[in-house]
Amino acid sequence: MRIKTITLENFRCYEHQTVEFGPVTTIHGHNGAGKSTLAEAVVWCLYGTNILGKSKQDESLMRLGAKDMSVAVTLVDAAGKEIVLARTRAGKKASVLTVNGRRPKPGEIEGMFGTVSEFLSVFLPGYFSSLEPKDAKAILAKCVPDVPKEEVLTRMSSESAELLAHDQFAMGIDSIEVATKKVRNEIHELEQELIRAEGEMRAYTSVLEQGPPKPFKPLVSAEDRQRYEMAKRASIKFEAQVEVRESRLKELKVEHTRLQQKYREIKSNPPKVDTHCPACGQRLPGDKVQAVREKAMREYKERLAEVIQQGKQVRAELDRLEALPDRPKLEASIQALIERVETAIDEERQKQAEYAVALKSYQTAKEKLQELRTMIEQDRRNLESLQSKLKALQEFRFEYIRAQHEKLNGLFKNVRIHLMDVNKETGEIRESFRIEWKGRPYRLLSFSEKVRCDIEIGRVLAFARGEEMPVYVDNAESVQNLFGETFSGQVIAAFVADTQLIVKREGDSAVA
Repeated sequence: MRIKTITLENFRCYEHQTVEFGPVTTIHGHNGAGKSTLAEAVVWCLYGTNILGKSKQDESLMRLGAKDMSVAVTLVDAAGKEIVLARTRAGKKASVLTVNGRRPKPGEIEGMFGTVSEFLSVFLPGYFSSLEPKDAKAILAKCVPDVPKEEVLTRMSSESAELLAHDQFAMGIDSIEVATKKVRNEIHELEQELIRAEGEMRAYTSVLEQGPPKPFKPLVSAEDRQRYEMAKRASIKFEAQVEVRESRLKELKVEHTRLQQKYREIKSNPPKVDTHCPACGQRLPGDKVQAVREKAMREYKERLAEVIQQGKQVRAELDRLEALPDRPKLEASIQALIERVETAIDEERQKQAEYAVALKSYQTAKEKLQELRTMIEQDRRNLESLQSKLKALQEFRFEYIRAQHEKLNGLFKNVRIHLMDVNKETGEIRESFRIEWKGRPYRLLSFSEKVRCDIEIGRVLAFARGEEMPVYVDNAESVQNLFGETFSGQVIAAFVADTQLIVKREGDSAVA
């Protein structure tokens, strides 16, 4: 894949410009002429970021005073087919990318060029070496062939290899990390379970050391219990009698009030005699009238006498009951016996309950102690097995990285990338990330050497993707024998010169 043309509208210093590129293109101009802007325009068009891969930078990329901007990049693939990518930012809206005039499918750009970090690692020498080790390793991992599990096992000790012989690591180093994390969690959970079980075992042992609880002894003798039952029955009978008396008093008072009311009603309504015949209505003879009056008076007095007599009887019973003490008390000796025995019975119940709890606790301790001992022994065996598994996983991980390290450095000619360090005294392997070029640390290289080192790394990354990729070299005047290097594909080199922007394609005349 190579860049054929770039068309810029209101992008940084460019108002409207189309630049054509060849397989080898050089760009000349003074500082600020727009050399680096062409590289940034490509990155923004593909990914919507600035040249450092940072998103949401559109405002800083837009030409001063403009309200919209766009970049169109025409690319040519290995088959000679042209692909036009165009990104437009209008007003405050987010930028929109099209591929040959249509919106790209999810992941289509990444499928063509990789992620923005992967693309910049090839396109812009110096970007990869500026990454954090973790990010750089992630990019390298995609270009290093996976190491088969069987190959790693052959590098390990026989004991560790046997432990992992039946495990599956489908995702390479990521799968190993997942398995290691899982085993660490299982170890932590098992250690916590052992702490809990050992504490529980100490508690049960303490219970058994105190011996079985002393048998419960009743506090109330059979004789006292019999006397208590008799006294209780007498108390119940006495209370019943008291309740009957109080109930009877209430009834008598109600009856006495009723009789008084009845007496007043009879007294206030003496008999009235009708002196006429009820059949013919004629006045009765004198003797007849007298007989009727005498009969009525007699019946009237009899009713009064009956009510008076009933009242006297009720009053007599009331007087008798009211003459009794207000609240008669049970015999003191009987009451004392009841209270004493009931207190003893309550205490007996409490002690009996305490004995039952202590006995159950003792029996439970005997039953559980052996179970806990068996469980703890099994947990300790499991813990030892898990710790051996963790050690084997750590060994597998280091051997995997070592094998990957060897495969990675087999891809380079002058570059060597260190993914691990070995302690010469202890043999311990620690992960690291260092770049060397021709045996010298990257930090000690000159600018020219760093660029050549980064070009080689980018070439390997592009080779791993199976796609020729363009390379843009800034400040190319500082790189010795730049075009003597082997590039992954198209090369664009920017040189600082005391002139306006000039673009030269190999075999073409200069184009301003």
